[in-house]
Amino acid sequence: MTRIYKEQDKHLVVETIDGIDGATPLEKGTWVSLDQNDASMLTAVSAKTGIPLHFLSTALDEEETARIDNESGSVLIVIDVPTLTKEEDADEETYTTEPFIIAYNDDYFITIGQPNTRLIDNLLVRNVVIEPQKHVRLALLLIYQMSREFIVCLRRIDSHTHDIEKRLHSSMRNKELFELMAINKSLVYFSTSLHADRNVLNRLLKSPNYKKFENDFDLMEDTAVELDQALEMCQIYSDLLSGMMDAFPSIINNNLNIVMKTLAVITIVISIPTLIASFFGMNFKEIPLTDIPGGFWITVVIAFLLAAIGGAILLYLTRNKPNKKN
Repeated sequence: MTRIYKEQDKHLVVETIDGIDGATPLEKGTWVSLDQNDASMLTAVSAKTGIPLHFLSTALDEEETARIDNESGSVLIVIDVPTLTKEEDADEETYTTEPFIIAYNDDYFITIGQPNTRLIDNLLVRNVVIEPQKHVRLALLLIYQMSREFIVCLRRIDSHTHDIEKRLHSSMRNKELFELMAINKSLVYFSTSLHADRNVLNRLLKSPNYKKFENDFDLMEDTAVELDQALEMCQIYSDLLSGMMDAFPSIINNNLNIVMKTLAVITIVISIPTLIASFFGMNFKEIPLTDIPGGFWITVVIAFLLAAIGGAILLYLTRNKPNKKN
């Protein structure tokens, strides 16, 4: 799907079409948003806009890193944006990053992203005024929104981590470990991409084209602050996760020891009535309570009372250990 944004009567108007070919009209001052990495369509867009084809073709490389380039009056900005994915051989959902292409010249502004990228939709929701002809400001808005997307994803990761931490209190399974490994994988992607995006922003802030308009200075500062906040959050969550994963084996062993101790107490308690039953099962005439009416039930009651007393004593000794005084 291709969306063409343009300003009419100070309002942003969007036109949705299936694709762009040689017969598709493109007005100057429009913003073309593509979510299809089709080589033939990129060739048609390049021919109509004058933006170099190799700039647009970077969208075909899923491993393209964040960078900035200039050529013949055209500017290429590649940033990494977060996206939620689910691997085929795993149940855990993980966050990865995908390249988002921004390319523009004096007449056209082109963005290329994956279909599952919500960057532009969230940008339009958060910003009432979008002026597609102001390319520098629109690029900064996209980078700012990219920083916000990272922060939102990091907060979701933090919430998920807290949920896993609660389950670790009584867990003896590997499921939580796999979830922590998936989160750690996401944070590695985020850390690498955020550093690359920060380098791109640093280069843009030093560019003369991004220092022409005073109205953009506040947006530039806000973008830098949001990106630095995302970097700091990612580093903090990575450190916390590393400590949690280091403590995971000890927590599992401790939980298992608690279960084994409980089973040992149950075994000892059950052995008391078993021992009494084995004595009364011997073939002797002098077995007590055999001549008393209801002697069997009296024996059963006594056996279970002794088991209960023994269980209470064991629980008290295991849960209330006396403090040793020097």
